[in-house]
Amino acid sequence: MKVGDLVRVSYNVRPLPGEGFISIVLHVNRSENHPNGLGLVKVVEMGQEQWYPIGYIEVISESR
Repeated sequence: MKVGDLVRVSYNVRPLPGEGFISIVLHVNRSENHPNGLGLVKVVEMGQEQWYPIGYIEVISESR
């Protein structure tokens, strides 16, 4: 996953049709300093930048 990728953001591992939202990756933070190695992805949601855990993100189309 990298900046510019088109992604679906959903709270479920297997989202139902219409669940979640489509966005573009603005930043990927794979923090080795976090105790659990939590990685976060910044996306646009309703016109604002939001951070989500990598596990909530599914890549739909990779940028080149």
